[in-house]
Amino acid sequence: MPVSQFGAPKGLRGWAAAHLVARLTAEANRWMIDVLEVGAGDRVLDVGCGPGLAVAYGATSAGWTVGVDASPTMVRHAGRRNRAAIRGGRVEIHRADATRLPFPDATFTKVGSLNSLQFWADPDHGLAELHRVLAPGGRVAVVLMARSDEPAGTPAPAWLEETLGSMQDAGFAGMQVASRSFGGVPHRALLGYRQGKEKGAPLDPTADGVRKGAGP
Repeated sequence: MPVSQFGAPKGLRGWAAAHLVARLTAEANRWMIDVLEVGAGDRVLDVGCGPGLAVAYGATSAGWTVGVDASPTMVRHAGRRNRAAIRGGRVEIHRADATRLPFPDATFTKVGSLNSLQFWADPDHGLAELHRVLAPGGRVAVVLMARSDEPAGTPAPAWLEETLGSMQDAGFAGMQVASRSFGGVPHRALLGYRQGKEKGAPLDPTADGVRKGAGP
């Protein structure tokens, strides 16, 4: 299936891509919600939400969960998967580009994105938008799978260092990396928080699978 169908799914192939993404990324989406430490009262945003799995997982704990995706096909899938929570006012799904999020500053306490950054037209602008809509003290998790051309066992590939640097340039602090494999494919969660007067405790570097630095 063409890579474009995962970045901007459309038509019958896009519909098939949405089902494939849902089947292959269920565990990774749940992990993203776990590393964000979503809890009661949180306001959660999933950027590039795809078929809405992380939104569904987050909605079981958070007070309010929102998913955005640039693809109308994915938006429809996410809406159907979360229809009951949408009717209950606990979930919203919107079509939106990562570089133009339709929310006021500091709207969310937790912001995540799974395997979406690589499809953004302007990743640096998108990361700045994630920082803008995150409340002071709020957590961010940008989760990315290992690249196909990445040498096995590479502790800190160049793209990982570059993305960490871009997140710091966007204003995120306390950067750490958590690693886990799904279906034999390594995934890395780049974790940080927005500084401010309401800043909470920094991420715990002793937590399972999390440590300071850029290594997996």
